[in-house]
Amino acid sequence: MEKMTMQELSQATRKLKAKFDAHSGGVNNAHLPATFERDGFESADDKVVIDSRAQTARTASELDVMQLDFGRWIATGYTNGPKTYDGHAAMVTVSGQGSFKHINFMSIATGQTFVRDVYATHDTGWADTSWVSLVPTNGFAGKLQVKSNDMQSTRLIEIQFDLTCNIKNSDTVTFGELPAGFPPLDAASEPMYFPCRGALDDKTNVLASVYLTAGNQLTVFRTDGAYPNKSLIAVSGYFSYTR
Repeated sequence: MEKMTMQELSQATRKLKAKFDAHSGGVNNAHLPATFERDGFESADDKVVIDSRAQTARTASELDVMQLDFGRWIATGYTNGPKTYDGHAAMVTVSGQGSFKHINFMSIATGQTFVRDVYATHDTGWADTSWVSLVPTNGFAGKLQVKSNDMQSTRLIEIQFDLTCNIKNSDTVTFGELPAGFPPLDAASEPMYFPCRGALDDKTNVLASVYLTAGNQLTVFRTDGAYPNKSLIAVSGYFSYTR
């Protein structure tokens, strides 16, 4: 090793510091956090492997859903799952912090998803967040689906439909009813009105209206007064509300 004078050592130290500052920006932020697409203090490939090991457990033995730690789990034969769960493979994701847990339970076979929130002594129970298909009534045919989402302090109700029909006048016609378990409107409440798309028998596009009554019935009526001699043959739309 060559001997260095104090002046040479000082110059070498300054050069080394200059290179380090240029690399790090002088504030220790040269390496951003690693992502699945970008290297950081670990490579992107390593992050995929390490995160997967931290989040996912694959096992064939029973797992008590309510006792799972935070993370993502894939298994069969869970206990304390939703009532309709029959032991098939499912993925459970537990998120939250401390004594609060948000549990997402998804069937791998069907995609049906349930959620449950637990905080200290409060437990919401399992809520099905999947779309529920209904059978249209009174001559309507096609897709009619509803979904209830637990929002902790309230529930978000979603309704979507794409139906054929044959309405010749402006009479109101009921085409479906929300199933049991969906919170109804108060008996004294005014109906909730929602606009939707419609089509006449000559393929003219018009507006129609759907309203939800206190009995959880879905009803449609024509609003196209300019076409009294034509039939409304299709209605479609989506709306949501909270209860």
